[in-house]
Amino acid sequence: MAPGKLAGPDPVALAAAVAERYWGAVPCGGQIAVLADSPLAPGLDPTTDGWVTFNSSLGPNNLEAPAGTYTQCTISLAHWRWSTRTDMEDDWNMFCLTVIHEMGHLLGHPHSSIPGSVMAPVFTDESNVPPICRATRPRRTLP
Repeated sequence: MAPGKLAGPDPVALAAAVAERYWGAVPCGGQIAVLADSPLAPGLDPTTDGWVTFNSSLGPNNLEAPAGTYTQCTISLAHWRWSTRTDMEDDWNMFCLTVIHEMGHLLGHPHSSIPGSVMAPVFTDESNVPPICRATRPRRTLP
């Protein structure tokens, strides 16, 4: 392995697996595309780092619909924040937290005002990062 090369699973797959363990559930019948390095969707705040899209019984992207009706589910992770594997690895806690948060939406969880919640609408520091993210932090190999 080349010096400093990242070892272990793909960070996107690892974060999705951590999110499933965190929630103890898999939304969308297990059919979720997690897309890293995504261009920001039209109409989103330029600081948005992750978002979900899906179809539901009440129409596209309607979080009022029962989560059990969601299909064609996608979690998109913004290019501006995590454009490379190294970015994801170096910012693992926030990357993992964001995937957990977005998977929470696909399970029907709305934003929360409870301090420390993974469903807070905005994260300004790592205080919302759950222990499972810290425990699964990917490791770099030594040069």
